[in-house]
Amino acid sequence: MIKRIACLAAVLAFAVLAAAMPSSSLAVSKPTFAAYLFVEVETAVYPKGAQDDDDKPQERRWYISNVIEQPQDVPSYSLKKQKFIPYFSKNVMDPAEVRGIMIDYGEQDMRINGESSVGSYATRAEAEDARAKAIEYRKNQSGNIYSFEIDLKSPKGEETSKPKLIYRDKSTKAHYEKP
Repeated sequence: MIKRIACLAAVLAFAVLAAAMPSSSLAVSKPTFAAYLFVEVETAVYPKGAQDDDDKPQERRWYISNVIEQPQDVPSYSLKKQKFIPYFSKNVMDPAEVRGIMIDYGEQDMRINGESSVGSYATRAEAEDARAKAIEYRKNQSGNIYSFEIDLKSPKGEETSKPKLIYRDKSTKAHYEKP
C-alpha cells in the first residue's frame, strides 16, 4: 500500500512539474528528413513589346535551378505554387523585364526535378546527378539552358538568383544575351 501511495505521489509530482514547465520545453521535436530537389522551367523569351513580331522571334530557354533541400514549411504538392513560381517571378522574370526582356511560361512548364517522376531525392548527390542528366537531356532540343540559384531565405532578385547561360544551342540564336 505504501508503494502505491509513493508511486501515485511521484506521478502527481511529475504531473505538477510538467504543468508548470513551458510547453516549448516539453515538445518533442519530430525528426526531420532532408529531401533534395531542383526546379526546371521551360520558357519563351522575347524583347518587351515584341511578342508577335516575326522580325524578333522568341528564344526558347530552360532555366534549371541549383539543388536545394526541400522546404518543410509547405506540403510538397504546393511547393510549385507557393514557393517556386513566386520565387522565379520575383528573382528571374521581374529583373529581366526591367531590362526589357520578357520571360513567359505556364504553370505546366515548371517542373520539380525536370522530366523525372521523382518528387524528391534522399541525398544531395542523387539530386545533383539527376540535375546533370536533365541538363544533358535538354541539350540540342532547340533551346538554350540557363542555371539559376534558389535561396528562399534571402531572395534579392538577380543578386540571389544569378541566372547564367550554361549551354548555347548552336541551332538557336540567342536573341537576348542577358536573361
